[in-house]
Formats: sequence, C-alpha cells, structure tokens
Amino acid sequence: MRRQAARLARRANTARGELRNLVRFQLDDTHYAFDVSNVEEVVQPQGVTSLPYMAASVAGVFDHRGRVTPIVDLRPHFGLPRAGLERHAKWILMRTESGLVGFAVDRVLDVIGTSDALGPAPAVGADADGRAIAGVVHIDGDLVFVLDERRLSAIVAGLSLPEQLP
Repeated sequence: MRRQAARLARRANTARGELRNLVRFQLDDTHYAFDVSNVEEVVQPQGVTSLPYMAASVAGVFDHRGRVTPIVDLRPHFGLPRAGLERHAKWILMRTESGLVGFAVDRVLDVIGTSDALGPAPAVGADADGRAIAGVVHIDGDLVFVLDERRLSAIVAGLSLPEQLP
C-alpha cells in the first residue's frame, strides 16, 4: 500500500511539473530510462545461471549479496540480437513487485532530472503495450523512452526464487 501511495505522489508531482529523476541508458542507438526511485544500484555484469523454461528475454539468475536475482536482457525484449559482454554493458538492479530484478543494458549514460511531462508512449506496431514504454521525454535533443519496470518485471513474476540464499 505504501508503494502505491508513493507512486501516486510521484505522478502528482510530475503532473505539477516537478522534477523527475531518470537513469538514462542505451540499447543499440536508442535511449531509454527508468525512474531512479526504484533503482537499487548499477552493477557490472557477472556470470548467470540459466534456468529451464524461461522467457527468451530472461538471461538467467545470479547471486547478488545472497539474493537470487533474475536478469532480464532488454535487447531480445526489444527485438535486438543478444550482445556479448561489452566493456560498457551494465545491469540496472530495480526493486519491483516481483522482488529485485536486474535489467541488462548496453550502456548507462547518466542520471538526469527533467520537469517535462511524459509524452504518450508510441502505439506503433504489434504488441505496443508489451514494450512497456510508459512515455517519452526529450532530453538534449534526443527522444528518451521511459520504461515501466513493473510491466517489464512481469516477465519474471512467475519465478519461484528464494529471497535469500542459504
């Protein structure tokens, strides 16, 4: 209940033109962002353990400080080929309704504040809702697609993972 109240307060503040802090990142040549309020940390990619019967965009799980944490590779989710571990690749660890979830991205660019209201998400192409784009902002002349981590983390919602490792 407290999370829902905080989310509503953030939306109200944004609607009034108050500052929204975003973690901006890149997949291929496109800029995306997450609201910084649910980001736990950004880490270097590590080895993952794959599990059977996983969605194509779930790379596997890893041990993050004693917590089994799934990693969602956003490249296949957006129809891009999987990339090797690039020098700039990062995992953005987010607190979600499904627990801690990591999102693999090509490069984290910065944390930026904007008072611009989110423009509507593009409703172009098949499964526009499945892309989980909450809206669009313009930052430094670039379109930045703000993602909804709640909808993206639904990919791993069915996993039964222990909260802590023994």
